Amino acid sequence: MYKATLLCCLLLGLLLALSSAYNGQDIYAEPNCAIVEDHGRKFRDISDPTHYWVCPEGQEKADYIQCPDNYAFMEKEQSCVVWEEWKWVEPYTK
Repeated sequence: MYKATLLCCLLLGLLLALSSAYNGQDIYAEPNCAIVEDHGRKFRDISDPTHYWVCPEGQEKADYIQCPDNYAFMEKEQSCVVWEEWKWVEPYTK
């Protein structure tokens, strides 16, 4: 019993250490501008393709930009495109 408890505690500690060490970008939310190096890059909003995020240099919070009417953001193109050209792209993960 003692060994099982110790093993569970060690595994929990390892998981907590790994999760706190990972400082990646949440693909569904506002980008963490503190870790963004390319301030010209636009980040898609997975839940709303009519918007995207940008991290202007020197800003801690990202700007949330809306595409013009009848346009949606395509991350690969780094621009808003007309809805007829927009295609769903599976989000990538790190």
